Amino acid sequence: MKDRKNSSLLRRLEKFQRLFFVALLSVLAVGAFAQSKTVSGTVLDKTGESVIGASVVVKGTTNGTITDFDGKFTLQNVPDNGTIQVSFVGYKTVDIQVKGQSTVKIILEEDTETLDEVVVVGYGVQKKSDVTGAMARVGSEELNTRPVNNAFEALQGKAAGVDITSSERPGTVGSIRIRGNRSISASSDPLYVVDGVPLSAGGIETINPRDIESIDILKDASSTAIYGSRGANGVILITTKRGKAGRLALNYSGSVTLETLKDKSPAMSASDYITWRRWAYYNSDPVNNPRGDQPNYDKDQIYFAASGDPAALANVNKGWNNGTWDGSRVTDTDWADIVTQTGITHEHTISGSGGNETAQAFFSIGYLNNQGTQKGQEYERYNFSMSVDLQVKPWFKMGGSINGSWAVQDYGYSRTGQSSGSGPVDIYSAAKAIPRFGVPYDEEGNIITNPCGSTTNVYTVIDEWNKSTDNRQTFRALGSFYGQFDFGKIWAPLEGLSYKISFGPDFRHYRQGIFISKDSAVKMGSKNYAK
Repeated sequence: MKDRKNSSLLRRLEKFQRLFFVALLSVLAVGAFAQSKTVSGTVLDKTGESVIGASVVVKGTTNGTITDFDGKFTLQNVPDNGTIQVSFVGYKTVDIQVKGQSTVKIILEEDTETLDEVVVVGYGVQKKSDVTGAMARVGSEELNTRPVNNAFEALQGKAAGVDITSSERPGTVGSIRIRGNRSISASSDPLYVVDGVPLSAGGIETINPRDIESIDILKDASSTAIYGSRGANGVILITTKRGKAGRLALNYSGSVTLETLKDKSPAMSASDYITWRRWAYYNSDPVNNPRGDQPNYDKDQIYFAASGDPAALANVNKGWNNGTWDGSRVTDTDWADIVTQTGITHEHTISGSGGNETAQAFFSIGYLNNQGTQKGQEYERYNFSMSVDLQVKPWFKMGGSINGSWAVQDYGYSRTGQSSGSGPVDIYSAAKAIPRFGVPYDEEGNIITNPCGSTTNVYTVIDEWNKSTDNRQTFRALGSFYGQFDFGKIWAPLEGLSYKISFGPDFRHYRQGIFISKDSAVKMGSKNYAK
């Protein structure tokens, strides 16, 4: 009897468990179904016009779509408590809480900050939204996101359609091309305009990037037309920083960077070069010379003794041991490594700005020291900048700015004065021309002038960074002075009419000096510049 009661109780518990699990699964299924839904809607502007191509996404996810020609959209799998984010160029981004809604209507407001942003054009400034020509703009925030030595480097990767090739030599800029090369023989360099004044020739590398407020790049004919033929290759407009109303504010910026020659061009090892020389002799006379992969001691004495460098021959003989050749025993001299180094660059700028409603001023002092990755190359630059703007009368404003620089460039290894006009243009190229089986010093520790012998027609690069140098000194001052009349402040009917006259001197003093020591290998076969 007792067992029957227990059995009946167990059956009831089992039925209750089944009902409980069925109910739980039903609740979970309903909950899962209610967690997401499809939301549709329309995106309009303040005038009631449809916004075509607006981005509609579930905030925090990649689930999104765009509006059609009627400004409508349908978005699936939207969480019941989710947020829809709508954005479009020129409008403020809007977030909408779903809160159980399946249909929404969204009104976008214009982003006045974006539409009112001004850009520099040839004849003044315009709202960015009003400019129809092809142009690009790089602001001071973008210019200062990474440490750079000049405005060229600051532009790299910042403007579409602008190709910039850098130079490894400190103080030397590469090339800049706006929409590619436009001529085979003529120059493709763009026109540079600093504070409204066209530069006579280059000079952008002398401007401290920390003093630049913005760079505007004019690309097409409609943008550059005011400059005529000078703007055929594009125009780069540089606007330097000016004073702002407010209390005097001082600012310091500085950076230290390290630079290495990462991708060195490959060169034959000493062992590979020796084998290559053997193959050269074999190919010239296969009957009397063994194959390159079948070395012969006696033949090596002939091949490498002919160069006239006993030290190089002795190095080759290191690979011979009891008649067996082992190329790994030969000293492999990495000449390129000898003449390269880790370049250290540090730059510092102190600036100040301040003024009131009638007068604003700005000044800055900068210093740059750029040590090159090749020994003997260095660039040192001092910058100063100053600007003043005065509201003399309600109808008359005047001002001016000066950007000056003093730069000393150690160009490095120089071949000036050699009897031959051809040859390496820098010490790295000279080092790459020396076969690696040649050694830099003889048994007594003296520098070998002709590694691998005179027949190779190459000269040593050891200590040439101290024996041969090309020093260049440049002082440059760019000025921009203006006076502006607002006729609308003189007579109300002329509101909007103004006249601006400007004057911009560009002064440059250049000096170059070359020194070649009497002990320099560069002097071999050249005029005697030093005794």
